[in-house]
Amino acid sequence: MTPILVIGEAIADFLPSDLEASRFTCVLGGSGFNTTLALARLGLQPRYLTALATDALGRRFTAALAAEGVDLSSLKHSDRPMPVAIVSPGAASHGAMFALHLAGTAHEDAGDWPTRLPTDIAHVHAASFAATVGPGAGASLALLADGKARGTSSYDPNIRAACLPPHREALALIEARVAAATIARASQEDLGWLYPGLAPDQALQRWLALGTKIAIATRGEQGSLALTAHGFVEAPGERITVVDTVGAGDTFTAALLSAMAEDAALGVPGHAASPEQLSRWLGFANRVAAMTCTRPGCDPPRRAELG
Repeated sequence: MTPILVIGEAIADFLPSDLEASRFTCVLGGSGFNTTLALARLGLQPRYLTALATDALGRRFTAALAAEGVDLSSLKHSDRPMPVAIVSPGAASHGAMFALHLAGTAHEDAGDWPTRLPTDIAHVHAASFAATVGPGAGASLALLADGKARGTSSYDPNIRAACLPPHREALALIEARVAAATIARASQEDLGWLYPGLAPDQALQRWLALGTKIAIATRGEQGSLALTAHGFVEAPGERITVVDTVGAGDTFTAALLSAMAEDAALGVPGHAASPEQLSRWLGFANRVAAMTCTRPGCDPPRRAELG
């Protein structure tokens, strides 16, 4: 198994159970948490670098991670409450309207991170706004660069515009992390936000020019597209009945890293994937992400379910 360090937010999502918002269901989420969960279920050794509250919600996160065998040695325990996202009634299915509450929460305690990878870590993955802005952003950038130099690293901007500065500043922050990462992945929608008017393949070309080695766009039912120095590789999507797309991108990334680890390509600086190898990695990631979309919430499959 390959030890992986994951940086990214954990958010308690409150989803309305009815249109009157008289009841809410709290589910555990956040890009960092989702990716860590998927990695653990796929048989890797994720270590989660984040701050979790000691309140009831924080204890739920900690218990869920511990139950999956996640390495919690880098967790920071915060006396502040967990950050929460409250989804507006009627918008839960697509998540277009939500209120994210970060101020005064454990999110603000996500500082004082190391800037060099522990010697036992082969790969570092940084996700979403917690790795891009805020108290942990500088350390995240340094860890991505250190991972790329000594092993491998990956970055998913997972755009949450409400948490980012104005577009030009946000683009500069995100591109700095793309340049520092071995692998950079984004959804087609996120690339559209970053580069209005550019097709996904053009956006990936820009990312490759920045210095990332594998640039990936996920495109839902259309599958995924990757660009390396050897050219473009496409992998078709899976035909499924979609129940919920929450966590699909995070699961895709975890499955991609799992496939790379099986080929001994994770944590190896300068590894050059062949088009055939990359196509196989993308196909596996598409399949695992699709399975997640057939279930409510972020519920990544376990290795045993994949056959």
